[in-house]
Amino acid sequence: MGRSLGELIAATKELSSLPSTTMQLMKLLDDETVEAAKVLEVIEQDPSLTSNLLKLANSAFYGLRRQVGSAREALILLGNQTIVNMAFATSMGDVLRGPLAAYRLGRNDLWHHALGTALAATHLASLFGCQETRERAFTAGLVHDIGKLLLNRPLKSELDQLPPECNFECLLDAETQILGFNHAEAGARLGEAWNFPPFLVNAIENHHQEPSESSDEKLIRTVSAANLVTCHLGWGGGTGPITEDNFWESVTQYGFEEDVLRELIAKLPGDLEGMLNQIGETL
Repeated sequence: MGRSLGELIAATKELSSLPSTTMQLMKLLDDETVEAAKVLEVIEQDPSLTSNLLKLANSAFYGLRRQVGSAREALILLGNQTIVNMAFATSMGDVLRGPLAAYRLGRNDLWHHALGTALAATHLASLFGCQETRERAFTAGLVHDIGKLLLNRPLKSELDQLPPECNFECLLDAETQILGFNHAEAGARLGEAWNFPPFLVNAIENHHQEPSESSDEKLIRTVSAANLVTCHLGWGGGTGPITEDNFWESVTQYGFEEDVLRELIAKLPGDLEGMLNQIGETL
């Protein structure tokens, strides 16, 4: 193995820290009692963030009965923690939009995969009837593949040699053989360097693992299944398409009923396209 993960993070200057607004939002993510005034103080200091947040809030996914025109109005209608998660997602957009040559991902490809996974995870998490899991699912789904940002540069020449149909297992094995760690492990260490709360680090590190009992079990199962659904629909994060048989064999291990997954597969394209349209993007 060449560099350790710590050395790789330190050497990747563009990933050494997140924008200041994102870091401030990070501190609010795991605070269930965060006050509205504090949320607004962080959001309203960044006009671009506020504008993009309102676009997300007005998308059909959140089902508001009327358009909102201010962060305060959105907060009243959607709640503090939902707005914190949405603001964090908005602030992470620029980080996730760049191309990743090693994974054959063009500009916005990882962002669309991440956003699709976040939406799918939110849908699946609602089945647990727990608002906290639902809120966390969106954020965890959004950042589950951040390890690829870190591994892109050292893997550019090697992963480019992989066949286009390379699946998850093939990709993880190749990353580990070349560097000694895979993108899930790298993402968890990067998340720690960015001071992500433990639930996010745990979800990132385990989103390709078989289900196991832990305090974050529901969240991990949700993000893992959502990742597979998004890839199955063609918005992959650097792997080849999943065959119908392989998809169902893989996704059912996370404990969701087939009819629930089929409903999500039918619903997700419209949700993702509608949200992207609202923020001025297309698939």
